[in-house]
Amino acid sequence: MSTALIVVIAVVVILLLVLLALSASRKRARAQRQGRVEARARGAEAERRHDRADELEAEAQRFASEAERRAQAADAERSAAESHAARARDVDPDS
Repeated sequence: MSTALIVVIAVVVILLLVLLALSASRKRARAQRQGRVEARARGAEAERRHDRADELEAEAQRFASEAERRAQAADAERSAAESHAARARDVDPDS
């Protein structure tokens, strides 16, 4: 009877060890899945930020080209005003 008891105890211990190993394996697999999900989320967030940065860069370039166009128009207007002022001085030097 004691031999049967030892065999039963050994079987129970082995089953407990197997269950413990399976539990650890499942926990590790769950952590890996969670890590992959988080990595995908980080990748998606990085992609969104990259797209937004591209949009902002394009907008900045549009603003810069608009500012350059306006600066050129202001220079042309200033040049025309100086030309008109010079002609006005030539026509009426007293004013």
